[in-house]
Amino acid sequence: MHLHFPSPLRLALRYPSLIYAVLIACTLPSLAVAAAVEESTDVALSSEARSKQLAAPYTLQPEKLRETSRPVQKSKLFRLLAIGSAQARIVNIEGEVVRSSAPRASIQTLEISPDERWFLVKVGNSGYSIVSARSLMDMAKPPMHPEAPEDANNISWKIFDNNHLIGQADLPSLDTEGLTAAEVESLPPRDTLIYLYTISSNTMTPIQVDDTLSRPFHITGVTDGQVELLHYVTSEIFGARIVPVPAQ
Repeated sequence: MHLHFPSPLRLALRYPSLIYAVLIACTLPSLAVAAAVEESTDVALSSEARSKQLAAPYTLQPEKLRETSRPVQKSKLFRLLAIGSAQARIVNIEGEVVRSSAPRASIQTLEISPDERWFLVKVGNSGYSIVSARSLMDMAKPPMHPEAPEDANNISWKIFDNNHLIGQADLPSLDTEGLTAAEVESLPPRDTLIYLYTISSNTMTPIQVDDTLSRPFHITGVTDGQVELLHYVTSEIFGARIVPVPAQ
């Protein structure tokens, strides 16, 4: 007895839906595997990019302070009213309140990005928030504290450019024996730590401080990429700039 099997072409002509189902059944697992591989690759690339960025070597180097800085342009889109009070609030150009202080969480500072697409807000002890100027929703929250050293204080952030914040954390003085709390508070820090926060990737990178920069210092502002610093003890004002460390 000879068994006769119809050819695939005849099956396709007589039962097209059957062939279509078989093709779907064979294809879906392959697509699922491909999607899983693609997703894992994306995750791996994101992790690799994040690691590279976290390890990106930058240094804060001295730069001659420009005698005439570009005047700071105040944004007309938003204003902070009643600064330092429980009634502190941010209003838009029409005078409408877009963000109010919460109980025991007064809005302390407001900075607008150069492109005016977002603003940086500091709220009490809750830290900083990056807020979209269009949706008025929080886009990101930069870290409040360095991972190390443990005795570093909270990071103070300022806008560096349209995609970065520059921050500093101070290391308190260790020479406090026999001093009152008020005297300890008035002591200058023993050192200054500098960080760069990238908004688009939500990453924070420690910045090396050039040995020729006199420390401890305080960041007073940023103008066209130049960082303006104030020495804690001498009150000297000097300039610096963040530059990549040359590859070895």
